[in-house]
Amino acid sequence: MINNHWLAGLIEGDGTIFIPTKGETAGFFSLREKKTQYPFIRIVFHIKDKPLAQALINWLGYGTLHEVKGEKAVLWTVSKRQALEDLVGRVNGNMRTPKIHRLYKLIDWLATPNIGAKKLGLDETAIDSNAWLAGMSDADSHFNISLTKRANGAFRIQTQWRLEYSQKSYHGYDQLYWGSSISNFLNTTMYSRTRVLKTGTTQATQASQANKLYSSFIVVSYNKASHEKLIAYFEKFPLMSSKRLDFMDWVEAYKISLLSRQSPQEYEESVKKVQILKSSINSKRTQFNWKHLY
Repeated sequence: MINNHWLAGLIEGDGTIFIPTKGETAGFFSLREKKTQYPFIRIVFHIKDKPLAQALINWLGYGTLHEVKGEKAVLWTVSKRQALEDLVGRVNGNMRTPKIHRLYKLIDWLATPNIGAKKLGLDETAIDSNAWLAGMSDADSHFNISLTKRANGAFRIQTQWRLEYSQKSYHGYDQLYWGSSISNFLNTTMYSRTRVLKTGTTQATQASQANKLYSSFIVVSYNKASHEKLIAYFEKFPLMSSKRLDFMDWVEAYKISLLSRQSPQEYEESVKKVQILKSSINSKRTQFNWKHLY
């Protein structure tokens, strides 16, 4: 059931490929990595997506889960050599971001004939040719529904899909190129912005990040043409996380926004429906359906 392109996108979005080197630690979600001499691959999931993290273990037959105390996160970690060899073999040749350099270092560390010495290059096929963007979207995208009241009392229904990521990778590589390929696929706008970084959920974490700036690129789908491309893509290569449900509600709101010549009663019902959809997606979602995982 696992799609290796999707898996590569997920790892590149919310994953860490850690190889122990002098002076380097495993980052924010550390579990005694300062003492270990072994590499690992880890994906950070929001706690609501724990069923997907568990499904990864069921599909692949390896990995461990750990809920992070004080954070709404669960860590899926692969550290055993045989499992790492299999995982590397799955994503080698399917990556599109600078995280490929970390994969190369892991291949060097493993130095095993099971995966070979060949380091495959970046996947330069068309974005819509495989499930990579679905994996990246499960990691870092956001579906937005907005209702704006006009001066005449009518509502304007707007829908957006956004994917935001750092302008520089953790190890300093430029990341403009791969976001541009997504923007080109959707024939839509790509923005850049700088803001104060606040990713932690605890006061202590946010205080430690108070003076840090985060420069990012943002790919946005906001018009009919780009939405139609995105919908066709996700229907062919489905999302696997809880964002799958957000996408379904988002599509429904988008279709409502296209309706015209409605009677006053129909219009009122449409607005109420969009209000309900808007109130139950993203962080507001409380009901989940995981049938697609089984």
